[in-house]
Amino acid sequence: MAASSTFLVLISLLCQLTGPAVSGALKELVGALGGSVTFPLNITGKQVDTVVWSINTTVLVTIQPIGNKQPKVIVTQNRNKERMEFPPGGELKLSNLKKSDSGAYCAQIYSSSSPPITQEYVLRVYEHLSKPKVIVGLQSSKNGSCTTNLTCFMEHRGEDVTYSWKVLGEAANETHDNSILPVSWNLGEKDMTFICIARNPISSNSSSPILVRKLCEGDPDSSMVFLCFPLMLMLLIILVLGLVLLCMQKERRIEFIKEKKRMDIHQEIPNFCPNSGETTEYDTIPYADKSIPKEDLENSLYSTVQIPKKMEEPYPLSTTPDPSRTFSYEHVI
Repeated sequence: MAASSTFLVLISLLCQLTGPAVSGALKELVGALGGSVTFPLNITGKQVDTVVWSINTTVLVTIQPIGNKQPKVIVTQNRNKERMEFPPGGELKLSNLKKSDSGAYCAQIYSSSSPPITQEYVLRVYEHLSKPKVIVGLQSSKNGSCTTNLTCFMEHRGEDVTYSWKVLGEAANETHDNSILPVSWNLGEKDMTFICIARNPISSNSSSPILVRKLCEGDPDSSMVFLCFPLMLMLLIILVLGLVLLCMQKERRIEFIKEKKRMDIHQEIPNFCPNSGETTEYDTIPYADKSIPKEDLENSLYSTVQIPKKMEEPYPLSTTPDPSRTFSYEHVI
């Protein structure tokens, strides 16, 4: 396996450095993105033993043709193995093309009956073009005459794209090869139609028709894009600033209303719990000083109560007094 890899590298170096004894003409091939392309071999009437295919000095595959049968193949780049096909005779077919497939390809053809031959190819992979757009330049209207420029462009600009204009409605239909078309039209003249055509090596596409009458009346086709971007951008900026200021003013107003509500609620709640540092005041109720009248000694009556000796000592708790016992009182007048 190591010997085979060394052999392939040596063959590639020989193709790039020393070159073969006989070389074919450079072939230019184009392919569509996602499509396929076949690299042909110009070896009519020659016995082919081995063909080594490489891209940009990198060996892709080595093919050993076996008559009309399926050739013997040694694939070096496994990442491209599923996209490669090998028709009888040593040719190479590459499918599901990518942009990265563009580049320089080399076929080194070895035969035991003739000197080595190298055939070189240049492959370019292109995308299918979408519908082109048209920009209408600033218009100048004076004395019934309308003058402007139409510019054709692609939103996703590809490689090797060319533009042309087809003008319909004149005495003889004309074609202008340029992306910019000057337009001049006078009121009362016959209406004209402009169509932009974009092309690349694998496809072409046309814009929507543009009528010069609608163009000069200020009512162009809806597919056209006007050069009003600066004005639109300015209006958008003003609108955004206005919305920002409006939102800020609204937020301030909401905060003011909330603060006012908090102040109103604070004023309505009475203070039932005075602070400890406050002095409590109490009402003083005057007391009427009613003096006790002096005793009238002359008109006072006194009574003396004499308790018997036996009564001085209390009865036991369990003893009941005798109801028949009497007390004597001495009245003094």
